[in-house]
Amino acid sequence: MNEQKKSVSRKVKKFYIVLGMLLLLLIPIAFMSGVIRDRESYRNEAVRNVKIAWADSQIIEPPALTLNIPDKKGTIQKSLELNNYEAEVKVKAETRKKGVFTVPVYTADVELKGDFINSYGNMKNMESDLSFSVTDSKGFVSQPEIKLLSDKAVTHTSKKYSKAISTSAKNIPFEIKYQVRGINNIYVVPGGLNNEIEIEGNWSNPSFDGDFLPSEKEIENNSFEAEWNIPAIAASSLTKPRAGVSFLLPVDNYRMATRAVKYAFLFLSLTFLAYYIFEVASSKKKPIHQLQYLMMGGAMLIFYLLLVSGSEFLPFWASYIMAALMTIGLIGTYTHFVITKRENKKFALLITLIMTLLYAFLYVLLALQDLSLLIGSLVLFFIMALVMYSTRNVEWNSDD
Repeated sequence: MNEQKKSVSRKVKKFYIVLGMLLLLLIPIAFMSGVIRDRESYRNEAVRNVKIAWADSQIIEPPALTLNIPDKKGTIQKSLELNNYEAEVKVKAETRKKGVFTVPVYTADVELKGDFINSYGNMKNMESDLSFSVTDSKGFVSQPEIKLLSDKAVTHTSKKYSKAISTSAKNIPFEIKYQVRGINNIYVVPGGLNNEIEIEGNWSNPSFDGDFLPSEKEIENNSFEAEWNIPAIAASSLTKPRAGVSFLLPVDNYRMATRAVKYAFLFLSLTFLAYYIFEVASSKKKPIHQLQYLMMGGAMLIFYLLLVSGSEFLPFWASYIMAALMTIGLIGTYTHFVITKRENKKFALLITLIMTLLYAFLYVLLALQDLSLLIGSLVLFFIMALVMYSTRNVEWNSDD
């Protein structure tokens, strides 16, 4: 009876040792998360530096036409309502390198046209101001060309064009053309009763965002076209509605790495569990020292450093495969030559297979974010069933 209690205590003690090693490895896991945050902050700093030298993200505001009406007390300003508003944006996007980081930038040809409703009536040499704006005026590449009524287009040096107009027409047409630079994304704010927005460019994976999705879009290998038709009533409930596109890089490696680290403790637990089952279920008693657990855990955590550092130079998938193969190879070799002393090739191959499946499973979780919970739950259920099956013959109250 005492011997039975002694054998039970040894197994339980080893379980607590393995659990303690897992909890100890939470410290370097937190360190890995900090490294990823630091690298992401360096990337964001690189983006800010490019923004300073290039221009910020651009939001194209709708033009406004204001009449300066003489009055006994001075001048009254009257804003005319924008009727039909068409915005056509042709984007030429590219990437700029800042150190090891890549930042998407663009130059856009912007053409705004439409008409204002003449609610004043007959105008004779009425002083007016036609104004327009973008988020970052530093991004202007050329002087804007402005056309009001049927006059010829003029090149202007300001975002406010003053002109004396004479007309009795119900509508006052306008055209504004300019070229502007920006970074990451570009938006157009609808401001008319009827708004037609067209954005096209040479980016292969645009993200259409803002407050409205495009009514029509077409994406080819290296180009896209999108069109929005937005009536005023659709935008009336929004403070500052906008429609536009973001120029995303194919994969945000830091976001993916951050998600991967969240599974680190689970992966360590499953791997350590496999070794623990090997100890208690194997006919040949091969005790594994706690320092060996720590070394294997450390090797698994280096995977995340390899992943992040490699993804700064390679596509994320290539960096993932490289880091996974290096880690699997190291753990499998260590298991064969050190843990089993070359006496159990089947277990070394089994560990290699288990880790291969784990890293393949992790990549699927990262790639299929929407289905990650369902897939993860099913796989964990299968793993638990496999553990229960593998230990079916273990006499937990005996070392025999």
